[in-house]
Amino acid sequence: MFRNKNDRFLVLEILENNNRGASIRADFTNKTISVSKIVSHPSLKKILKKFGRLAKYKIILGLDSHLATTIYSSVVLVRDRYKELIDEPELDNLISQAIWKFFDRQRSKVAAKMNVTDLDIVLTDVRIRGVKLDSHKVVNPIGFKAKTVEIQFSQTFLLRDFINSVKDYLPLNLISLVSENGTAWASVIAKSNLTDNFLLANLYGSKTLMFLTDGIQNAYCERFNWGEENLHRSLAADLAITPGVAKLIIGKCTAEQTSPTFRKRLENLFIKELEVLAGGINTALKKTDTKLVYLNTFFDLPAIFSSAFKNQFERSVSLQPISIDLISQNFGFDIKFKNSADSKSSSGLLVSLMEWYLAPQDDRMSQLAKRRVRWLSPL
Repeated sequence: MFRNKNDRFLVLEILENNNRGASIRADFTNKTISVSKIVSHPSLKKILKKFGRLAKYKIILGLDSHLATTIYSSVVLVRDRYKELIDEPELDNLISQAIWKFFDRQRSKVAAKMNVTDLDIVLTDVRIRGVKLDSHKVVNPIGFKAKTVEIQFSQTFLLRDFINSVKDYLPLNLISLVSENGTAWASVIAKSNLTDNFLLANLYGSKTLMFLTDGIQNAYCERFNWGEENLHRSLAADLAITPGVAKLIIGKCTAEQTSPTFRKRLENLFIKELEVLAGGINTALKKTDTKLVYLNTFFDLPAIFSSAFKNQFERSVSLQPISIDLISQNFGFDIKFKNSADSKSSSGLLVSLMEWYLAPQDDRMSQLAKRRVRWLSPL
């Protein structure tokens, strides 16, 4: 679907323990984004009922990593008739070969990551992100000669059970983009500052998910069981209070509604838990040569950028926070909220919107790619 002035979007964020939906108007010409309503509920079906007739929206779906896997990568193909010009039938054939080669190479890995069999995953979204002929980037390969063709694309796999569970009330033909949340975050970060070698840590209630962007691929790389609940339980045990009270205290500390002395004491109590977080990130760092780590917390977490936390790493790292400024400043969008309180929790929804905006918009090559999706993964 093409970008129009005042497009209306319904952006859905489906996480492990909660779902959210947002009604958003976007004027991409004048770079304004207006968030009119955000609804949170464990039931996706109940969220959808709050937004009326779905056909009036472009629907964007951002899914947790246990439901979806999105991989950015590339496939290099060697042409037998490299002295001949590439025409459209050959381009169609090359794209088909690349999709099949990547699908065949990744499906077992994806199934293992999602803890299912190969037959339980469905390829739902393929987008051509770029083409190189003999290592030179081109907009359209038709009419050129080349020995090698490198096709860069993203592929998204979903659980078949998930699709079957929502297709009765979420029309699949209305979905403009579906992606794995963490990979979308990494993609938008990479495009915002032209950095293509970093780790992203998404910190949730009971888990941390790591994503790697290294200039070759952009994908999920690690999971470890540490999150907000660990922090609350630890502080509750130290202070002999309930986890609920611990959460309130941490919130006040983060909002700087406590004395500096109390905040310092609280940060000292956090160190042993933050050592666990650092250990998990260290494991992912060993798989790459990057020193840059983006930390994306879905809850209040003080002291995460303190020197005490940075000292827990095995090598020097640069820790960077993520906020809504990623979109407003780096891409020049003016973002408005009908309810100002929504701005604190809207970054994931806006990142999904930006991933759609930055993706190829139904260009000829992506259309050729999408024709192959049903053939590879029939529902």
